[in-house]
Amino acid sequence: MKRPGPLLKMTFALVALCGTLVMLADLFFGVLPDRAAQTQALRKNFGEALAVQVATLLEGDDQNALRRTLAGVVQRSDGVLSLGVRRADGLLVAQAGAQAGSRLADVQPRDQLSVALSAGGRRWGSVEIRFQGAPGGALGQWLREPMVVMMLFISAAGTLVFSLYMRRALQHLDPSSVIPERVQGAFDAMAEGVAVLDARGRVLLANTAFRSLHSGAGALRLGHTLSLLPWLHSALPSDPAAHPWAAAMASRTPNAGHTLELVDGQRGDGAQATRRLVVNCAPITDAGAGVRGCLVTFNDVSALHRSNQALLVTLAELQAAKDEVQRKNDELRRLATRDPMTACLNRRAFNEEFEALFQQARDSAAPLACVMLDIDHFKKVNDSFGHAVGDRVIQQVAKALHAAARPQDLVCRYGGEEFCVVLPGMGQVQALAFAEGLRAVVQRDGAAALPDVPGLTVHISVGLDMLGGRPGERPGAGAATPAALLDRADQGLYRAKRSGRNRVCVFEAEADAEAEVQGA
Repeated sequence: MKRPGPLLKMTFALVALCGTLVMLADLFFGVLPDRAAQTQALRKNFGEALAVQVATLLEGDDQNALRRTLAGVVQRSDGVLSLGVRRADGLLVAQAGAQAGSRLADVQPRDQLSVALSAGGRRWGSVEIRFQGAPGGALGQWLREPMVVMMLFISAAGTLVFSLYMRRALQHLDPSSVIPERVQGAFDAMAEGVAVLDARGRVLLANTAFRSLHSGAGALRLGHTLSLLPWLHSALPSDPAAHPWAAAMASRTPNAGHTLELVDGQRGDGAQATRRLVVNCAPITDAGAGVRGCLVTFNDVSALHRSNQALLVTLAELQAAKDEVQRKNDELRRLATRDPMTACLNRRAFNEEFEALFQQARDSAAPLACVMLDIDHFKKVNDSFGHAVGDRVIQQVAKALHAAARPQDLVCRYGGEEFCVVLPGMGQVQALAFAEGLRAVVQRDGAAALPDVPGLTVHISVGLDMLGGRPGERPGAGAATPAALLDRADQGLYRAKRSGRNRVCVFEAEADAEAEVQGA
């Protein structure tokens, strides 16, 4: 069951207080009349006056005049049902009205009156008067009592009037009159804007920092609904339940880290000036875990946001500069490590990378193939067609090498028309297939790529050796150093040239040693 709010409690208290004051005033001073007593007094005066008149008529022994008088009184008097004159022995002398002749015992005591008549100092009889009872019975009479009417009026009208008054008063209530000055001073000393809300989202307290958040915040009046403040409303979600303080009170848990952007005039350059606020909300609960309001803080991070934006721009510029430097460094490294004509590695860069690959193959017992190739009769090409055509031939061979090589392979221009390719992970069978395929491509496309040079033929001789990878050979067997592996591949190249060129030869220790002896 929902507990009544403070406004309803205060209204009921004021109504009860007013009713108590009215009852005390009536108790001590009798300010409200007793309707029953007044009615009985009036009826008594009426009866005594009528008895005097009846006595006069009885002395004259004029029965007709007595009956006419009684009938006239009943007709002219509101609330009188009947009149009767009865002697002491019970004989009814005269009567008038609806219930004339019935005994008084048949009527309610409060609605009847008997006034004694005397003659010669003795009781002669009485005048009997019956009055009309109050309509509605006992409940109706009780509800017409002045005290009851007054209390019902105070309860109904007071509840309405006090509720409207207290609602209006609470909206304009100055919290400084009930909050100690040191507490208000502590709120005003805070750098963050602080607003204390009631359970309906109305502002009960706002510190100085809150009133300086926006040019329109200075005119804030306590009691205004925070979500409806014009300068703040446009930055909030369209659904009121999604407002940070409403969500915090609904969930009874803190709600932090919401960002609001407010438009606050224009800057000097004509653009809109914006403020960025970080909103944190904490519900205020009572001992029964009921939500009584919410504490809302507004942290103006506009300057920090602008600094962050400037920092992001600076970082972007630095990154762009870094990328440019990296690009230039890559270009310098490429120029320092590549042959400008063929884009192949130069000797110095090739030796550095080859040593690392050789050591890696040694450590992992993986095969490593080395291919040396040379353009056949290249001096004749230069002599017959010129050095420009010779350079173009070299470029076409390099192009074929780049197309055949893998990303992890090393392609080097080892000399003028001599190239070297290192193939990590390749054994003898794969290396031979690579070398033979390369030789065939150069023979087929080398001269065809230069159709403006008639009579040109281009082919290459290839020699190779490998660190491990030979059929039946243990892993890691072969040359002991990178230079030895290059030399053995070079010996395979010379054997290919001695065998008639335009072919691939694998280094064979015995055959190459015999060739060296014969050559000597």
